[in-house]
Amino acid sequence: MDFNRKNINAIKYGFHFKCLYILIDGFRLMKADGKYELNWEEEQLTATLIHYIKGCPNRNKWKIHIEPEIRNYTHQIIDGSKTPKTASRIDMKLFTWQNDNEDIFMIEAKNIRENNWINKNGKLNYARRLHIRFIETGIEHIISGHYPLNSCICGYILEGKEKNILEKLNKILKEKRINNLYKSDPINNHLMIYNTNLDSETKIKHIFLSFNMN
Repeated sequence: MDFNRKNINAIKYGFHFKCLYILIDGFRLMKADGKYELNWEEEQLTATLIHYIKGCPNRNKWKIHIEPEIRNYTHQIIDGSKTPKTASRIDMKLFTWQNDNEDIFMIEAKNIRENNWINKNGKLNYARRLHIRFIETGIEHIISGHYPLNSCICGYILEGKEKNILEKLNKILKEKRINNLYKSDPINNHLMIYNTNLDSETKIKHIFLSFNMN
């Protein structure tokens, strides 16, 4: 079932679905305007995407605030056993207040490609490095507690096809003995939504945004 306007306000779908809903809204506006380059670093893509998300009517309607590059202060940092300088940064924090309770959802973005490519300086880059990075500094950072569990991994597809990229990611996950990414229900009519099961009760949500023309 699609989390469309009829369903989106239902409590059972939760705050994080609204966050993904406006993420998709912002992505569609950004892509329609063509205000990006396929050779951009993920920080530049994220900065521009946040600009478009902030202009989405649903963000204002749901009173969702968004902040970039947030430090994650763990219990070890708070109790003084680790320095705040070791705190990880996560690309987006989305939050709102309801009845004195703060709802928070984090999004970590990763550039990803299917195939090797030559960058603007003429250097060969290997797509597998992006696949490994997606897992080791994305999924595994959530598993280890480096990022909070209320986090989502957002893959910016700059080249290639979703199906082939997922096959490559799942191959590496199998090597690492981590559960595969599998299709989840669409959100806002966006089909590139996946889950990874950590255990019987805990899932990591993934969303892919394709900036290429494939």
